Amino acid sequence: MSTDMYGVRVLAVDPDELRVRFLVFAVYYDVASCTHIPLPNEEPNTFLHFLWEAASGYLGDGDERTGPLGRVVSTDQLLDYEWADTNARRFISRVERVELRNYPLTEAQWEKMYDFYYERDGSWKDEELLVQAEYEIRVTDRKWLEPLSVGDGWGSAAFPLNGDSWTAEDSPHLPDLARPAVTLRPYQTTTGSVTYDHITGMDFSDDGTYLALCSDQGRVWVYDTADWSEVVHTRAGDWIVPLMMWVPGGHILVVKGYSSGGEIEEEKQWAYDVDRRAEVDAPFQRGHLRSRDGAYRISPNGAGEGGFDVHGDEPEPSRRISHAGEWDPIQCTAFSGDSSRLFLGAQQNLYVVDPATGEVIDKVGDASKRLFTLASNGDGSYLAVGSFSRKLGYLDFREERPHELCVWRMADKKIILGRQLRTYVDALSWSPDGRWLAAALEPLAKKGFHEGRTELAIFPMGPVDD
Repeated sequence: MSTDMYGVRVLAVDPDELRVRFLVFAVYYDVASCTHIPLPNEEPNTFLHFLWEAASGYLGDGDERTGPLGRVVSTDQLLDYEWADTNARRFISRVERVELRNYPLTEAQWEKMYDFYYERDGSWKDEELLVQAEYEIRVTDRKWLEPLSVGDGWGSAAFPLNGDSWTAEDSPHLPDLARPAVTLRPYQTTTGSVTYDHITGMDFSDDGTYLALCSDQGRVWVYDTADWSEVVHTRAGDWIVPLMMWVPGGHILVVKGYSSGGEIEEEKQWAYDVDRRAEVDAPFQRGHLRSRDGAYRISPNGAGEGGFDVHGDEPEPSRRISHAGEWDPIQCTAFSGDSSRLFLGAQQNLYVVDPATGEVIDKVGDASKRLFTLASNGDGSYLAVGSFSRKLGYLDFREERPHELCVWRMADKKIILGRQLRTYVDALSWSPDGRWLAAALEPLAKKGFHEGRTELAIFPMGPVDD
């Protein structure tokens, strides 16, 4: 017999408006450690579980009411967490938490709490003490609300699955991570040894005409985004850790060596004019990353936080970014397309910087167990993130640790879209016109990785409900 995580009560139901309001109680606590099951986020899959329970005869002893949802969705489907994650939006279009109560519990409140609360005739002991919230749920068909009535209450063994919670308003700005428009395989046209080779850099040209890739061994590919044909495949020479960058305003690509904090960059680079298909001379491109308009560049500063300075074409004057006030080394970086924001991803924390001042203007603490790569849309309102998966706890990958590709809505700092991959995310880039998100994906391998097998997924905007 499963232990209930939540108690659910129907506060209002309006089939004509495809709407129901639930009051959800947390009923599973560990009083000794002052912790409890978190209340559901605004993700449809947990609420699909609630609706399914109500439609499958779980409303209470002697209550045999059922509904169409209980017949359409099988128990096996509901307990297949990948299926539920993918299909919940077929039944629920939107969830909004409208009121939160008794959170967080005070020390005095914890003294009155028990570890478990059991449902009795649709009610729970000491309901007024429980952590709880009201939710407004919109469904896709009125039949999914059968047989609910105001006052119904039941215990639920559902638990949060970190599912998608994007809305129709978000959709035009989000990549459809379930359906890449194109999958490119750059190493298919490669000769020579590819042992240990993988994609380390990827960026669209400023006008979005080209997408360039650079590998750990200095291989360079360029694709024409009009038809995704490969127009350049060459070598940029030998670099211990190659960095790739476009010269602002044109189609000249440079590759140079990585510089550590406190070092003066050696003005040595390889430059290639993609339009002319020829190596050329070009002004030296400073820094590790530049903004789309070329106004800002960042370089490691060696200042004790593991961070960066912001500067222009020349290293001085620069603005030192104190992102943490302590050692919290930055792992990944991205400018917004309009250059108004600089995103710095440490191992777990995400910092948002105004590059004009070098000041941290926002932070997401404990954003992930590990952040690997970032890409921002045009105005910084959405951020694509390759990170350690939130879902490995309930998906069966055993010793494998693939990444999750997520999209954050920065207005409320919520992950609203995520796709559990069976790959690692090596690099991300968002096109200047906002039409594409490119992801360099490294397949899992039982005997190591980085063996020239990276694939490039090109995701269009506009996820849809299956």
